[in-house]
Order: sequence, then structure tokens, then C-alpha cells
Amino acid sequence: MAAAGERDGAGVAASCTRTKKVYWGTPAASLPVSSGGSVNCLLGPGSSGTAVKALQHALARCHKVNLGAGGVDGIDDERTRAGVLAVQRAAGIAQDGVYGLRTQQSMNWDFQGGGQRFRGNIYGNP
Repeated sequence: MAAAGERDGAGVAASCTRTKKVYWGTPAASLPVSSGGSVNCLLGPGSSGTAVKALQHALARCHKVNLGAGGVDGIDDERTRAGVLAVQRAAGIAQDGVYGLRTQQSMNWDFQGGGQRFRGNIYGNP
């Protein structure tokens, strides 16, 4: 499942299995992370759970991806893959439909909390 462009320096990346809050001031966004807490993790076809839900939420809210009738269901299927491909295409990075670090760096996330809500990229200004 790991695409060459999405691997770490050692050529290895773990699966995203949970989420972690990333704060920008008071508001926070939930990002997919590995069981060890690393953001350098992968999601692809067959992945499921809270990490996929966080990805789907960002795709729908921040990238206007239509996830269809299933919506945010925590299952990485063709709808989620199409959304990831759209983000990759817009960012000009390798288009493999796999969520990894380069894709994460290209995404906007839904930051909310403290009465605030906005979209932003954790690697730049929201």
C-alpha cells in the first residue's frame, strides 16, 4: 500500500490508526497518526476507523469533496480515494490515492474550538 513518495527516509511508514489534536492557538484539528503518534503514516484502500473519519471530514469540509451517500463513515473506499486524488492533483504531487505525509502537507484541516472555526494548513498560515 505504501507509495514511494509517501515513505519516510528509511522507506517505511506505519498505518494511521488513530487521531491526534493539533492546536493553532485555541482551535484544534484532528489529524490521522500512527499508533506511536507519528503524522508520517499512511491511509489507503481498506483502511478504516477514526483516522479515516478525520481524513474524510477534512476532505468534505475543507476541500469540498462530495463523499456521497456514505459521507464520513470511517471507511477508505473509492469515494475517499477520489477525494485524496483531487487533493493530490490540486497540489501537483504524485497522484496515487494514498494519504501520506506529502498529501497531509498539502491539505487544509478543520480547526475548531474556543468559539472559533476555520480551515487551515498546519504547515502554513490557516
